[in-house]
Amino acid sequence: MFDYGEACPISKASTVLCERWTLQLIREMALGATRFSEFQRYLPKMSPTLLNSRLRMLEEQGIVVKKKVPEKKGFEYQLTPAGNALKPVLSELGKWGMQWVFESMSDEQLNVSTIVRDFAVSFDISQLPSGASTMQFTISDEKAPTKKYVLVRDGKAQVCEDNIGHDVDVYFTASLKTLYEIWYGDIGVTEARDRELLKVVGAPVYTRNLSKWLRTSQFAPFNKKHGC
Repeated sequence: MFDYGEACPISKASTVLCERWTLQLIREMALGATRFSEFQRYLPKMSPTLLNSRLRMLEEQGIVVKKKVPEKKGFEYQLTPAGNALKPVLSELGKWGMQWVFESMSDEQLNVSTIVRDFAVSFDISQLPSGASTMQFTISDEKAPTKKYVLVRDGKAQVCEDNIGHDVDVYFTASLKTLYEIWYGDIGVTEARDRELLKVVGAPVYTRNLSKWLRTSQFAPFNKKHGC
């Protein structure tokens, strides 16, 4: 870590948090990722060596705690109170970034696993029918269309790579870029459906109520297209 040599809380915080990929790693834990494999899935451009290094550093600084998974192989990494206290910091940083420096997205920056996870953790589950629900996301612009599944069980949404036999309640089909544009507020869900950029098929109890439970990014209102 770089020591700025200043008796300043901003410099002290920067010493810990401004190392490459550190804030992104904390962001993933804030969104619910706990396993090394999950960090690799959502941060594919971060090398395993650097990931190990950052996790050790965050543990040493008291921001992350490493725990053995009961009756399983491997470990989980969870935020400590010091780590959880960074959530408002990440929120404000995201608002600033969306409003002042967030420009168009290149195809190389888009990640299928990440965008489906982002939608999933933002579902307003109180607006879904009680009990279990299963959603299928099909990314249509791949040579072989990519499918991801979101299982809503016991009040929580979980992304799965495969459907292990559950009946699908809602099918979403769109390009990866369209999903990102919807997520960040470049285009609304209704407009995307009207322009046939997004296809949604399912029981009316889901599709008629779509705008109530399919939420977009907390940073979307700060998109310049909204006039901020």
